[in-house]
Amino acid sequence: MPEYRISASLEGHGSDVRAVAFPDPTAVLTASRDGTTRLWKLTSSSPPAVDYSEMSTGATFKTCITYIQPSKNHPDGLVISAGQDTIIEARRPGTTSGDNAEAMMVGHSNQVCSLDVTPDGRHVLSGGWDSTAKIWQTGKWEPILDLPGHTATVWAVLAFDSKTIITGCADQGIRIFEANGKLVRSFNGKGIVRALAKLHDKHPSGGQFASAGNDGIIRIWTLQGEELAQLHGHESFIYSLASLPSGEIVSSGEDRTARIWNGTTCVQTITHPAISVWSVAVCPKSGDIVTGASDKTARVFSREESRLAEASTITKFEESVRASAIPREQVGEIKDTDLPGPEFLKNKSGTKEGQVQVIKESDGSKGAYQWSIATQSWISVGTVVDSVGSGGQKKTLNGKEYDFVFDVDIEDGKPALKLGYNVNQNPYQAAEKFLVDNELPGSYLQQTADFIMQQTQGTTFGQSSSAPPTGADPWGQENRYRPGEQPTNSSQPSQPTSSAPKKLPQKEYLPIVIGKVSAASNRIKDLNQKYAEEKSPLALNDSDLNTLSQLSQQLSTFDFNGKSVLRSTSALKNSIPILFRLATTWSPLPNRLAPIDLLRFLAAGSPEVLQPTDPSPLTSILSSDIFSPPTLTTSPKLALTVIRLLSNLLCSESGRRAIESSSTSVPDGTSTFDLTLTTVRLTISALPSLPPSDTANLSTSLATFLLNAAVALTDHSRTRPPDTPIKALVLVEELVSLLTALKSKESSEAAYRALFAVGTLLVGLGDGEGGEVRQALEIHDFGGGGKEGVLGGLERRGVIGEERFGGLVGEVREAL
Repeated sequence: MPEYRISASLEGHGSDVRAVAFPDPTAVLTASRDGTTRLWKLTSSSPPAVDYSEMSTGATFKTCITYIQPSKNHPDGLVISAGQDTIIEARRPGTTSGDNAEAMMVGHSNQVCSLDVTPDGRHVLSGGWDSTAKIWQTGKWEPILDLPGHTATVWAVLAFDSKTIITGCADQGIRIFEANGKLVRSFNGKGIVRALAKLHDKHPSGGQFASAGNDGIIRIWTLQGEELAQLHGHESFIYSLASLPSGEIVSSGEDRTARIWNGTTCVQTITHPAISVWSVAVCPKSGDIVTGASDKTARVFSREESRLAEASTITKFEESVRASAIPREQVGEIKDTDLPGPEFLKNKSGTKEGQVQVIKESDGSKGAYQWSIATQSWISVGTVVDSVGSGGQKKTLNGKEYDFVFDVDIEDGKPALKLGYNVNQNPYQAAEKFLVDNELPGSYLQQTADFIMQQTQGTTFGQSSSAPPTGADPWGQENRYRPGEQPTNSSQPSQPTSSAPKKLPQKEYLPIVIGKVSAASNRIKDLNQKYAEEKSPLALNDSDLNTLSQLSQQLSTFDFNGKSVLRSTSALKNSIPILFRLATTWSPLPNRLAPIDLLRFLAAGSPEVLQPTDPSPLTSILSSDIFSPPTLTTSPKLALTVIRLLSNLLCSESGRRAIESSSTSVPDGTSTFDLTLTTVRLTISALPSLPPSDTANLSTSLATFLLNAAVALTDHSRTRPPDTPIKALVLVEELVSLLTALKSKESSEAAYRALFAVGTLLVGLGDGEGGEVRQALEIHDFGGGGKEGVLGGLERRGVIGEERFGGLVGEVREAL
């Protein structure tokens, strides 16, 4: 069978192409880290030429895309995409980013990373970082089932047929479900499972589906969980699998390649000029394939001569592969003194498809060549390069050299764990390996990857220099994890006077008790009256109304500014479940504001609102649509009230323990802490789109929550969570995001409280943990150091121009 060769190069995305779909020979769909989805249409066939339309665009990146075939209700079919913002979007293929979506599906509480559609098009499947897999009904666009049992990220969902669903998970499990959600079988996938594909009836193994993941092995399975074969060849993570009409399999991964497999044999290796080949899809009619890669490009490959690209496109692709720089670590252990010369390529043949041989070129460089079975020749696939951190000094861990070796404190009283990282690596790959090697929860993935990116921000290959590296780009021409440079500023930081009284660290919690209890109580009565008139089941009975009335009287006479706590009464205890029920069931969403506001007052005066052993009432609020982008824009007061509730919960030890929990016992599998910080992150991201009045109030509440969280982490009189260092770094990330989002003096109170939080973490954590915070802030150019930095930006925008900031800013700079 002829080899696949380049048919079209789909260029135009601003970042990695994370997902691709190939519904018919004339159309390709792509989703990118640049936040867009695109439809690429074939405009001429020989040679192929394409044009694209941008279907949707957003502030957060897209990670997955699929297609519902045309039907009576949707004659053009539907494009389904999702990503970091947790929303699954359905669009007609002909629409553009300015048109309304067909539907917005809200239900996941963290990034959606996998999608599929049942063969009849009646249901959409999704999997996410929130450790859930969901079934959605087409047309109604609501989740009808959660597939149970997952304890980590669901990287892959597969609609095997109309009756069978398969999921692949970071907990190393493969689970097979009936369409009604019943778990039929669960078995060990022998590693983190990232990809699944249904096999063609023609597959010689007799297997029914394939899986692949972090170990670089493709495994062939029956639906009974029997492993029939292993396919070896990839040298790193496998991200994607698909089946060809011929019965072959195509795979793609972190080793720059897409590979074609006939049975258990790799028959072709397609090397890309990019480190990550994130996704691969097959056109069921033509057998052509499309890949999405980290060099911002999707590429179509074909075996049909008439569909090959024109000569200039083929030459450009082949030259870009040859010009690629391959990180030394990716080709395994090599000794420069033992490398053969160019004569090796003439005298020796390869032993298998895709075998890589490094030789010493005549100019002294190290060339990488790949064996092609089809042509029986060695093909140049790039130059092997060394990569070191900005210091130029490699570090050794477990016999391997790394640009960085970090100490990661997981638990107080125990030695720090070591994390090795090379700047050519994907931070998520390094983070996942670290978690697996140390048997740590998958919920730490985002935090660990963020930590790596924070610690290595600004690092380049070779010597530290403002000039770009010469020669081939070691990242495969795309630099996806290399942070952009910050604007410089010549102003120098002012130093605090030695005689100034110290403000830091903050040791007292700040409750938010602005407003009137009676206003919230009366609003609940008014809304309940309407529900009762409509004979709605949402209406409260007389007993519940009387309980809330007694609570309102108790709250109205309580001194929130004193040191006492609310007296524990039957009305207080019985009101808590009633208020949480209203806060999660009353509809429409704005009707939930009043009960959440009463909970906010209650949390400021009583430790009984939330028990550490059962944070589910709170997580139900946080997982609701309150923090979806549309609601944040139209009803920001809802988010404001929830953030104030969170801030007040931190004023009691029981509330602190519940929010700080890293347990994954909550219903959706996400820890309470992660879910809380996700809501904070989503709210901060919405600030630029809100009116100034809403921005000031919301940012002040966010800053108060982060300040109270900082006080909790630095309070050495209490038993702090074992992952305090990681939580502190997460708070730093959100504080920097918040301070960067503040644009005018109207937000000065938010800036004041946020700077207190930063200073509290710096000073209150002590030398060890505080040093990690200091490093994280230095990575963000917080103090400037010859550049404007975060503080300089606040000064320039007039946010911190008031006299009260002088001593505080000076102490923060001194602590840096």
